[in-house]
Amino acid sequence: MKWAYVSSMLAGCVILLTGCWDSKEVQSINFITAIGIDYADNQYITYAQLIDFSSIAKQEGPTPREGGQIWIGKGTGTTLNMAINDLYETSQQQTLWTHVKAIVLSENALKGRLEDIFNTLLHSGQLRYTPWIYGTEQDMSTLLAPSTILNQSAQTIELFEPMRLYKQHSGYEPIRLHQMLDSLREPESVVLVPSVSSKNQTWHNGEKTPPLIRMDGLYVVSNGKSQGKITGAEADGTRYVNYDHVYQYPLYVYGKNRQTPDLSLTLHHPKTRITARKTKEGITFDLHTSVKAAIVENHDAPRSPRTMEQEAENQIEARIRDTFTKNKSRHIDSFGLVEHLYRHNMDWWKEVVPRHNDPLEHFQLGKVEVRVDILNSSTYKYGE
Repeated sequence: MKWAYVSSMLAGCVILLTGCWDSKEVQSINFITAIGIDYADNQYITYAQLIDFSSIAKQEGPTPREGGQIWIGKGTGTTLNMAINDLYETSQQQTLWTHVKAIVLSENALKGRLEDIFNTLLHSGQLRYTPWIYGTEQDMSTLLAPSTILNQSAQTIELFEPMRLYKQHSGYEPIRLHQMLDSLREPESVVLVPSVSSKNQTWHNGEKTPPLIRMDGLYVVSNGKSQGKITGAEADGTRYVNYDHVYQYPLYVYGKNRQTPDLSLTLHHPKTRITARKTKEGITFDLHTSVKAAIVENHDAPRSPRTMEQEAENQIEARIRDTFTKNKSRHIDSFGLVEHLYRHNMDWWKEVVPRHNDPLEHFQLGKVEVRVDILNSSTYKYGE
């Protein structure tokens, strides 16, 4: 009995030893948190961002951004796989892709390289389908080494957690990898990829103005390649027509004084219904947009809620028309009108789209009906 007891104890110890024999601590593994991909001179350039998780784990509060916290690797090759393998040669220890939270693509990579890029990345089996996808025209090494505000962890920057800020200010809608792949697999589908940069002229800590991540526009991608980048006024109308979710976005309604708005609103959840009709000029699209709003500032003379709603409706209609005109001149279909024809009017799509290099030339914008519903008008006094 005694020997049987000793034998069982030894066997248990052996089992426990084998269970953790190959385990490694976090500081013994390189966890890539963001990757950047560029294509130039017939070569892929891959950038990998490493964050020192061991220093984060040792901090109970916010993590200071020290010089060694973020490392950027760069690999090159005639194929993407060769560029990735080039990173491994000097990585010093095992490198894993399971913690990638963001993928940034250059303008060159967005122009026809998407299928090759995602086929290579997903064949590894390590990359998940949840990273956020971005485009950029900025140097990758600078973009992937941003600063933080108030010594927060580098894991909390907008590149990794864009939805927190987007729900407060719905400027350019974030998109995940699986959403982009779904759109790329569907013919004529349009996906809006937000553009990022680290240009900062807003926040400073006394003497320095550190680089901070910001979204500065979006790339319109269809049929596996980018049609171009739009920003500012070129993107305003797209927000009302082709975004999935808009939580809060400001609308400034100007009167005679173009310097100061008469009315400031916060817009919520715009929805647009598109209908197509055939005309002598080609295909005409009518848009019917509804949006809810809340009053933030009202600087003009007292007026009825319906008057304020009409002023906002006119402003939104003007932005939609302006966006359509500007993007049409650049051959950019940010409203997804080609996709609408493909889904709802296949016969018209066959007549127009396959026969012309630029089907947008045969598209016209017809009626743009906007309905704004101000929800909090009862809290403001107005005249009869």
